[in-house]
Amino acid sequence: NVKFDILPPPEQLARGEELRRRIGLRPVLLAASTREGEEALLFEALAKRPRGEALLVVVPRHPQRFDEVAALAANAGFVVQRRSEDAQIAPQTQVLLGDSMGEMFAYYAACDVAFVGGSLLEYGSQNLIEACAAGRPVIIGRSTYPFEHAAGEALACGAARQVGSAEELMQAAATLLRDDAARGRMGEAGKAFAARHRGATDRTLALISRAMR
Repeated sequence: NVKFDILPPPEQLARGEELRRRIGLRPVLLAASTREGEEALLFEALAKRPRGEALLVVVPRHPQRFDEVAALAANAGFVVQRRSEDAQIAPQTQVLLGDSMGEMFAYYAACDVAFVGGSLLEYGSQNLIEACAAGRPVIIGRSTYPFEHAAGEALACGAARQVGSAEELMQAAATLLRDDAARGRMGEAGKAFAARHRGATDRTLALISRAMR
């Protein structure tokens, strides 16, 4: 899988560090590349958790849904900020909307735990390899195609955990956010998992070269 050969760009990691500085000391749960219907489930589950437990950063998969997701969060009663405001994250903010393009590695760098969207409903998981490569503990739902093989290996090596509902997701995230050692183990397992599978690009080019000759 050539997606294993994508390394976190240093400038993205630096941008993530700056975003984290603006967030402050609060634990951060990232919901990356979420799909329609998933955000409402996340907000409903978040409303049942103790307030201030963590900042939820939601990055919708499709930019045309940014305004819709911001409205969903506000209508659910949460204080919302948008990444595009490029401002310090206020202490009272509960949901940060990732309404920017090309910054996924920055969001991974800024978070403590990453949920990979598309997997909570029957869409098929988005790319969990990037979260693993960034060294972040990964939570995924049951719908893992087209990354079924990668998800299975990430689960087997301890880089990821799987949940069946938004409530389970929030509980799993809360447990990890309280356990520095567990997050560290999962993050290191993810980086090792990603590194172990690198090289597909070179192997593919070698096959193409031989075929052309």
